[in-house]
Amino acid sequence: MEMIKNQKSKIKNCGFTLIELIVALGVFMVVMTITLSAFLNIMDIQKKTEAFRKVNDNLNFAMEAMMREIREGKGYSAADCSGADFCFTGKDGKAVKYQLNAGGNIERKEASSEWLRMTSDGIKITRLSFLVSGEETYASGDRRQPLVVISIGGESGEKEKLKSKLDLQATVSQRKLDSQ
Repeated sequence: MEMIKNQKSKIKNCGFTLIELIVALGVFMVVMTITLSAFLNIMDIQKKTEAFRKVNDNLNFAMEAMMREIREGKGYSAADCSGADFCFTGKDGKAVKYQLNAGGNIERKEASSEWLRMTSDGIKITRLSFLVSGEETYASGDRRQPLVVISIGGESGEKEKLKSKLDLQATVSQRKLDSQ
C-alpha cells in the first residue's frame, strides 16, 4: 500500500501546474517584448544613420563642386542674381549660375545649357545662400580679394522622428588675384 502511495506522489510531482505555466509564459512574453523593442530601436537608429550619411554625402558633394568652380572663377556678383541664386564667370569664360529650385534641389546651369541637378532624390535642401564680399575689382580701389560664403542646409528621411538635418558653411576666395 505504501508503494502505491509513493507512486501516486511521484506521478503528482512530475508535471507543471497551470499557474506555473502561466508564470513561465508571462516571463517569456516580457523577455520577448524587451528583445523586440531593442531590435526595433536598433532598426530606427540604422535608418537615422543612413539618412544622415545620405544628407552628409549629398551636401558635401554639392559644396565641394561649387567651391572648386567658384575658386577658379571670377566676376562674382550677387547683384546679377536674386535670392538663393549665384552667378559668376567660370574659368573657361562661360557664365555659371547656381540656384535652389522649388523642389528643394541645388541646380547648376552653364551658359545657355539646361539646368543640372546636383543633389539626389530623398534629399531636401532647405537653405542655400551666397554672401559675396569684395566683388568690386581690385583696380576700382576696394583692395579686397573677392570672397563668397556658401551656406547650405538640408534634410533626409521619411518620418519626422528619423529625419537627419545638416547645415554646412564654407568660405571661398577667388584663386586668381583680382588685379590680374
